[in-house]
Amino acid sequence: MEVVVVKSDSNGNIDVNDLREKAEKHKDNLATLMITYPSTHGIFEQDVLDIINIIHQNGGQVYMDGANMNAQVGLTNPGFIGADVCHLNLHKTFAIPPTAVAAPPALGLSV
Repeated sequence: MEVVVVKSDSNGNIDVNDLREKAEKHKDNLATLMITYPSTHGIFEQDVLDIINIIHQNGGQVYMDGANMNAQVGLTNPGFIGADVCHLNLHKTFAIPPTAVAAPPALGLSV
C-alpha cells in the first residue's frame, strides 16, 4: 500500500477537487480514506457527504477517526455521513478535552 496525500484548501479543509482527482486516478487500488470528523481543527467539513461518496464511487471505504465523537452527539453520527468503520476514543469522548494545541490536520488515501 501507498499513502497518497490530499491537499487542504486555504481554510485547512479537504480540497474536494484534489481528492476527486486522486481517487479517480487510483480507483483500481483505492483502499480507504481516513477522516477525522469534525476535523482536528474543529470544523464539520460541509462537503463530508460528497467526500465520502467520492471514495465509495471509486471503490474505497471510509475510516472515520472517532476522536471527536463528543462533538457529534445530537448533530450527526458515523452512519448518517456514510463512514464504513469508526473507532471511538472513550478517553477523549467522555473526558475533559486536552488543553494542548492540536497537531495540524493530515489526510491521505491508501492505495
